[in-house]
Formats: sequence, C-alpha cells, structure tokens
Amino acid sequence: MNAKCPECSGVATLDDEITSVRCPHCGFEKGYEEYLEIMKDLAVNMATDYIPDRPGL
Repeated sequence: MNAKCPECSGVATLDDEITSVRCPHCGFEKGYEEYLEIMKDLAVNMATDYIPDRPGL
C-alpha cells in the first residue's frame, strides 16, 4: 500500500503487516503508529496556517 512521505512528499510504502512506512526516495522509515502521529501533526500545522488572523474574532 502507498503512503505519503512526510519528509519529501514522495510515495512511501506501507508494509503488508501495517507496521512500518518506508520511503525509497529519501530513506524515511518509521513505525506505523509514529508515522500517523507525524502526519497528524503536519495536518494540524497546515490547518493553523490557513486560519486567518482577524482581530476581534
């Protein structure tokens, strides 16, 4: 199965046992649970980047 690499944004590979994610492009390698935490943090950071800074709200 494919996954998005959090370091190079390339296509990483999720193993069949769903235990680790590896990117052949940049060498990223993490366990699946740690990968999910990294991607969750990236999503939260992206969301806060799009919240407009409006005074009074």
